[in-house]
Amino acid sequence: MPVAAVLIALLAGLLSAVGGAAGVPAADASTTQESLFQDDNLLLYRGDATADATLRELRGLGVTMVRVTVPWRAFAPAHRARTRPAAFTDATDPAQYDPIVFDLHDHLLRVAARLGMKVLFNVTGGAPAWATGRRDGRFVSLQYKPDARAFRQFVQMLGTRYDGRHRDENQGGAEIPRVSAWSIWNEPNQGAGLQPQWERDRHGRLVPVAPRIYRGLAQAMLSALRATGHGGDTILLGETAPRGVDRRTTTGSLRPVPFLAGLLCLDAATLTPLTGQAARDQACDLRSASRRLAVTGYGHHPYSIVSSPATPDPDARDITLADEARLGRLLDAGAARGLLPPRLPYWWTEYGWQTRPPDPVRGVDPAAQAQWLAEAEAQTRADPRTAALGQFLLVDDLPRDEPGATLERRWGTYQSGLELADRTHKPGYDAYRLPFVLTGTRAWGLVRPVAGGAATATGAGATVQLEHAPAGSDAFTDVGEPVPVAADGTVTTTMGPVEPGRYRFRWSPPEAGAAPAGGLAGLLHPGAGTSAAPTFTSAVATVAPA
Repeated sequence: MPVAAVLIALLAGLLSAVGGAAGVPAADASTTQESLFQDDNLLLYRGDATADATLRELRGLGVTMVRVTVPWRAFAPAHRARTRPAAFTDATDPAQYDPIVFDLHDHLLRVAARLGMKVLFNVTGGAPAWATGRRDGRFVSLQYKPDARAFRQFVQMLGTRYDGRHRDENQGGAEIPRVSAWSIWNEPNQGAGLQPQWERDRHGRLVPVAPRIYRGLAQAMLSALRATGHGGDTILLGETAPRGVDRRTTTGSLRPVPFLAGLLCLDAATLTPLTGQAARDQACDLRSASRRLAVTGYGHHPYSIVSSPATPDPDARDITLADEARLGRLLDAGAARGLLPPRLPYWWTEYGWQTRPPDPVRGVDPAAQAQWLAEAEAQTRADPRTAALGQFLLVDDLPRDEPGATLERRWGTYQSGLELADRTHKPGYDAYRLPFVLTGTRAWGLVRPVAGGAATATGAGATVQLEHAPAGSDAFTDVGEPVPVAADGTVTTTMGPVEPGRYRFRWSPPEAGAAPAGGLAGLLHPGAGTSAAPTFTSAVATVAPA
């Protein structure tokens, strides 16, 4: 039986054991860090059966929370129209929206609730065309100067509809689960997410304007959430991208350090308050700029693209996972000014590496993806300020089917999944389910179902076993005694002198099955076929001969 099927069966057994899906307890009792996941394609846009299977698979992988996009334009009526529909008189009223536009998210919320998983709503653009700004009287894009007042009305509608008391309008009147986790926009420091990034003022000076536009959107969303009883929810600021460019244009993406500094009315170099013209450029002299942003965390996408999670970005204006101190200094400086709560937690809401293969243009070796996924988990769980680490994609996107397109264009989709497009597992699948890091004589790991609070998935007194295979051999043998799993799911052990070869952890849940094979597996595991796997094993750490 494929591992994915085993995990789904394991969850099905867990649900039946407690008398049905609705009785599953929340999966956060012992969580110290959310295991966050995003794959909108599978969770929202491939039908209910695919969404259900995906959620069950993710739950079996130990995922505790999923992040899904909530695009304003997808809900707003006549979003391509240049003027707001005359019949759309109250944008805060859920009844004035077509009930069909909510069905995908409603279904996701119901199934996630039955599986004990949380859902993070990333409310973002593009905006409906009738709620965007104009340049020289002409429409520019759905990302251009979204109207903060209209955005507030949209979020107020969402807060009302997802307060846990609203009844579904077109699916039998069932109660819709409450949404208690929100994030504000997606990558507002990127031209694809918010425009303009730069704009000429009346004196002809190029000024970065995306920070002040985003501040207005953030204040609007916070106001709407407070008004609808969500003021005490998890609310994330930022959702910023890790890098930018030096091109000063409408779509010339700002680097995250100057973007966040502008948002917080700080000088990016000195972290002191902006003054004079710089303060006026960011509207820091307005009353709204001094209002505290009452968020509970900061969302960021710390991709390092082709580098390890421990590799700092050479540009001090960018922020990858190894640059968390840069982010912390900015957030703490904002807190010192009273604009943010102190010691705001980090939510790394998108992360991962594209693999090559299957992408022939960009990416890292699948073995490197597996190793770095585990190292990132160990790195973030050692940081008490980290609240979540998110994996972006379960399954690789297919290349674009565009006759005559360049290779770069065809493969401009995302291959950061743990599975290839035909559902063959990459080594990263095992590395995600059972992260394993070997540093000298210290082995560290994580059993995610324990970390996710599902103690029944591992059993009381769960253990893992360290194994070793000599160089050139596939025969793994036990090293030492079984290692107990801590309450937070982590596993740590120190061994004697390491030997050349490969090390890994083995974990024995109540059920197991066969390793995946076939399809594109030859790209990732040359010569490999179907092999019995009575237990789950981590990706391996290799020790070279001295």
